[in-house]
Amino acid sequence: MRLKEEFRKETVINRSRFIACVAPAFSEEEARTYIEKIRKEFPDASHVCTAYVTGENDMIQRSSDNHEPAGTAGVPMLEAIRKSGLSSTCACVVRYFGGIKLGAGGLIRAYSGSVTDALAEAKKLDKVPVDVWQITYPYDLSGKLEGWLRRNTENAEFDYSEQVTCLFETREDGIADTIRDLTRGAAEAELVEHTFREVEVQ
Repeated sequence: MRLKEEFRKETVINRSRFIACVAPAFSEEEARTYIEKIRKEFPDASHVCTAYVTGENDMIQRSSDNHEPAGTAGVPMLEAIRKSGLSSTCACVVRYFGGIKLGAGGLIRAYSGSVTDALAEAKKLDKVPVDVWQITYPYDLSGKLEGWLRRNTENAEFDYSEQVTCLFETREDGIADTIRDLTRGAAEAELVEHTFREVEVQ
C-alpha cells in the first residue's frame, strides 16, 4: 500500500506549530527532492525534520533530526512510517517553535504523532488482483450487453467493427457464466490475463 498523493496536516502543541507533509517517493532521489522542496517552501521554520522509506523492498530508510535533540524527531517519524505499513513514503515535519520547550518525550510524541495522523488521513492506493476478459458479440446484443458491461465491470473498452469487442476488468468470480446466462449462450467471455491494479483504499 502507498500514498496516492501529497498530504499535509497541521497541529499546534504548546504554541509550537507542527506541519506534517507526507508524499510518495519511489527512490531516494525523489525523497531528497521532496525534502528540498519543503525546506525551500518553509525557509523560516525552526526545524524541518525528515524520514523516508523507499527503494526495492523499502530497503532504504533514512531520517534527520535537523538540530532537534538526537533521537527525538527523525527516528520517531521513521517508526511512524514503518508502523503505517506504507511503502515508498517520505515525511517532513515543519516546526515553528512557540516558545515553550516540550522536552524529549514531548518532542517524540509530537513528531511521531504528526506523521501518524497525516498518514492515517491521506489517500492511499493498494494493489488488488483483477481479471481481464474479452467478449465479442453481434450488434443485436448491444442493447442487452453494453449497458450491463458498463455498469458491472471496470475499465470497459469497446471496439466497433464487424462485431462489437469489449475488453474489461472485473474482480468478481463467475463472470463467464453470468454473460452466458445473460445472452442465452450467444456470447462467451474469454479470460485474457490475471493482473493487478492499484485502487484507492476507502
